[in-house]
Amino acid sequence: MKLELKDKTAAVIGAGRSGLAAARLLKKNGARVLLSEERSLSPQTESDLKAAGIEYESGGHSGKVLEADLVVISPGVRLELPVLAEARKKSIPVIGEMELAYQLTPAKIIGITGTNGKSTTTSMLGGILQSAGMDCHIGGNLAPGRPVCELALEAGPQSFIVAEVSTFQLESVVDFKPHIGIITNITPDHLDRHSDFETYAKLKARLLENQTSSDHAVLNADDKMVLKYTSGAGSQKMMFSLLHRVEQGTWLDKGTMCWAQGKELVPLMQASELTVPGQHNVQNAMAAAAAAMILKISPATIRQALETFKGVPHRLEEAGMVNGVRYINNSMCTNAAAGVSSLRAFGEQMVVIAGGKEKNVDLSDFLKEIAEKAGAAVLIGECRDRIERELSNLGMKNLHKASSMKEAVLQASVLARPGQLVMLVPGATSFDMFKDFEDRGNQFKQAVAGLKKNELP
Repeated sequence: MKLELKDKTAAVIGAGRSGLAAARLLKKNGARVLLSEERSLSPQTESDLKAAGIEYESGGHSGKVLEADLVVISPGVRLELPVLAEARKKSIPVIGEMELAYQLTPAKIIGITGTNGKSTTTSMLGGILQSAGMDCHIGGNLAPGRPVCELALEAGPQSFIVAEVSTFQLESVVDFKPHIGIITNITPDHLDRHSDFETYAKLKARLLENQTSSDHAVLNADDKMVLKYTSGAGSQKMMFSLLHRVEQGTWLDKGTMCWAQGKELVPLMQASELTVPGQHNVQNAMAAAAAAMILKISPATIRQALETFKGVPHRLEEAGMVNGVRYINNSMCTNAAAGVSSLRAFGEQMVVIAGGKEKNVDLSDFLKEIAEKAGAAVLIGECRDRIERELSNLGMKNLHKASSMKEAVLQASVLARPGQLVMLVPGATSFDMFKDFEDRGNQFKQAVAGLKKNELP
């Protein structure tokens, strides 16, 4: 434990899952806690907070926040919030919920970040540790999952916390450092929140900035941006590569995933033994395997865990078969790079449902892949007109637009032929039409279920 909270007052900004978990962790460690939320709180949340002895306010952030000894922010809270600027003027420390968890947990933390693949890699690695009999707590930014402060409430000195880490969490890093940090890749994303790509990339690299020689970094040797922005890391570096052999880490040798450390060479498994499709998932598996080998988990355990890994919800998830057409829920595909790798995971002709919130990023590679792989596209969301225009410029003609997920699935079902697949591959975030990507994926699955029951008009 690095943070002393007894008889101190802490204010938590944001009453989502992360904020509530942070408030409970602070309370457990002896702090007087104020939970402050801009919106109204549900009766159940108010009841839970009263039962826990946690003071709260809703409808805005009052001056009480500025009376605290420490302010903790949830990942969705912007650092430019006026009350946070005032807190900094008063020299009140402002930290994120991930920093708080790091300060208060005795467990070792394994942090996974990257533009794509971090959820799958987190789940794969957590499964390997659990198969090895380790006390492993999995969550963080993972959805559906549990906030890292919730994991810190239950983890002990012999535990491992395996946490997906977002750039929003890395914005508020102070002393946080994972024992093992994994960066899967870095491609443009979230430029609606971050000022430019360099800012975003540097935030990803902050996962490693406090690491020392006793810590480890697992890095994508095939990603130039990862290598560029992590060049100054002070930890021991392990690489993973689809393209070439590495001296320390994992690589793919004629379809075999291998591990190398010095002169030691160990074949781990055949890539074809993975049940999740796509070369990007081979990369994810190699990243997870490299971290597991650092922890001296046996190759047999790694292989068994990866062979039985079924994927994560909303990521290339089978949603059903209707009239000979397979439906794939890939709602977690929230950027263009994820869209490219998802489309390349399948060889069949397909109909895609694409589009979402406009993030002002280049979609050209994603749209070229759609034009090449898809016979038809149904477009949704804020950027559907832009996507329609750019696909038309690429010569794609079978383009349609829909105003709801139900309508999109119905249109796609008419366009698809037996033996083809329909894939929800948005390539964009969901907040224009849906609560989040889980809501978007669930609506897709509900619409497919409606097709099965002949309930859609």
